[in-house]
Amino acid sequence: MPHYYEGLEVCTAFETPGVTLTEDAIVRFGLEYDFQPFHIDKIAAQASAFGGLVASGLQTLVLSVRQCNQAQLFTQAIAGLGFESVKFRLPVPPGATIRVKVGVTGRRLSQSRPNAGIVNRHLETIDQDNRVVMTMEMSSLIKRNHA
Repeated sequence: MPHYYEGLEVCTAFETPGVTLTEDAIVRFGLEYDFQPFHIDKIAAQASAFGGLVASGLQTLVLSVRQCNQAQLFTQAIAGLGFESVKFRLPVPPGATIRVKVGVTGRRLSQSRPNAGIVNRHLETIDQDNRVVMTMEMSSLIKRNHA
């Protein structure tokens, strides 16, 4: 279902299905993008503040956006305009299943692009125990549906 600007009223809300993070996925992401002992080394991670292996906050952010894309929440996006107030609230260990709740918090027509509007969203990434593990605000340029 396309989500054009006109259908994204303030307070419109969506929720994605979940994705489970495996130990292998956490380590591979850490080795490639966030080389920290608590992301890549199970034994070293035990001595960390987390007491075990955890996903990178960057991985949580990327997976959150991917889940929104896979749920087709951003099908009419022309461009992302930015992320603000990204907060990593809880660690995400191997075996955790995360999903994203998305709410429209604001919108306005674009002054420079008559075929688009700017939509602001609040995202909460939630684990299998309904705990919020990450929050962020994001803005996107969204196509208008000229019927």
